[in-house]
Amino acid sequence: MFTLANVEEVYSGNRGCMCGCQGKYTTPEQSARSVKIIYNKVMNNPKHTVDGNCAFVKTATRNLVVYFK
Repeated sequence: MFTLANVEEVYSGNRGCMCGCQGKYTTPEQSARSVKIIYNKVMNNPKHTVDGNCAFVKTATRNLVVYFK
């Protein structure tokens, strides 16, 4: 279920609001390369969290989120 093939979209942005004003949502159709990079950053981070259909990492300055189908 939590594979690259099942990614619906990813988000990368500053901490805080995630409406898109401080970051960017990307789908595999828009940029498979960007999706793969963010997927790997999240899933390879030992401190990533899985909650429902998403996995995420919060750093001091960024939110990285992977949403799955």
